[in-house]
Amino acid sequence: MKNIIEQNTAKRLPVSSLARTTLSTGLLFRLGLNTSQSLLSDIISVKKPDLRSALVSKKNVTATVNTLKNLRGAAMKFGQLVSLDDSIILSPELSSIFAQLRSSGYSMTPSQLKKVLNENWGEGWLKNFKNFEVRPFAAASIGQVHKAILASGETVAIKVQFPGVKKSIDNDLNTLKFIMKNSGMLPANFPLEYYISQCGELLRQETDYELEAANINNFSKFLENFSCLKVPKVYDELTTDQTITMSFLEGQELSSLVNFNQSKKDKISLSLIELLFNEIFNFKFVQTDPNLANFLVSKDDNSISVLDFGACCRVSDETYKLYKGLLKVSLTLDVEKVKLFLEENNFVPRDASAEGTKFIDKIVATAIEEITRHEVFDFQKSKIFELITEENFNLYLELIPSSVLGSDFIFIQRKILGLILFFRVIGARVPLLKILIKYCKLLDL
Repeated sequence: MKNIIEQNTAKRLPVSSLARTTLSTGLLFRLGLNTSQSLLSDIISVKKPDLRSALVSKKNVTATVNTLKNLRGAAMKFGQLVSLDDSIILSPELSSIFAQLRSSGYSMTPSQLKKVLNENWGEGWLKNFKNFEVRPFAAASIGQVHKAILASGETVAIKVQFPGVKKSIDNDLNTLKFIMKNSGMLPANFPLEYYISQCGELLRQETDYELEAANINNFSKFLENFSCLKVPKVYDELTTDQTITMSFLEGQELSSLVNFNQSKKDKISLSLIELLFNEIFNFKFVQTDPNLANFLVSKDDNSISVLDFGACCRVSDETYKLYKGLLKVSLTLDVEKVKLFLEENNFVPRDASAEGTKFIDKIVATAIEEITRHEVFDFQKSKIFELITEENFNLYLELIPSSVLGSDFIFIQRKILGLILFFRVIGARVPLLKILIKYCKLLDL
């Protein structure tokens, strides 16, 4: 979830597929008109017409942002999926679009909000509250979050789903795919079909708020013995398919950790790594969304509150065995054994090009060398990130086994990548080899 900016962004959001498609068609018309005007300007000024520059002009970027803010669900989720590290995956223009989307999406009008709540709670729902803040304090990819005080005096956060999101997922994804294909803003060879399909699977899970409530309750049981990790309490009587009511948790967004001292950065990073290992090997249930706004850090101690459980997956037996095998072979610290394991278990494709093979060799060798040479792994100084550059992007995409491994593995890998990039940004330093040895012993490997 993301804090909403102070300005009033309430606007009636489109509900029907026809209304949403009309918005998208209008965008494509404006893109074409703006592009034509830019090209004509080049010709008049006796400049060589530049189609790429015309497509990504300021007018076109503004038009795209304004339209996608209305579509919200699919556009926001696509932006989350492809923007873990803008400098690697997205063009500057598209990075700008999704950065603006994350901070300035529209919210429902009060009348639209009232209609959704009436449909879900019945028309007398206001009697359950001492106070209900009509203006949302945070935005989610497919909804908005309100603060309220129950009649019993408890402060709660209520997530309300945008109307029409669930019914229009397929249509919105097709529209988004068409916009992205024709906007000229995606890098060459970008795997759009792959990200659109993953976006759809995530959205279908996340539109079921009763499923999310069940996920929260599951994690609450998992974390009973973890004093540094918290999840909200769910109020079942005010939770439906389109609404979820939870206890209000205080804290600073995880992104603020960049401003803390090194000790706190390292402790929080270690807690997140421990949580991930427990999710995979102990709970066999993973919260797969690495969006930093889903985690709050306590001001008083190093406890972490996890807020959003819309995107979760159960770890299949196959994926569990893969991660156990990967953990075991990693501790051999043998480059050739690690490479062989990756190939045999389809972590990387067997038919990779010669350049792709050299690329993965270099990544594995660099990772092992850095883990063994230093007692503490410094994410900011690691040379691994120097290998994942724009120049190597096609090689990186070549090694993504999206059509081979299960969706649970893909979602878990996305979370791992998100955490790694976050640790890099804040300059986390953790005893990585020690952690690997610890879990290898716990799993009796």
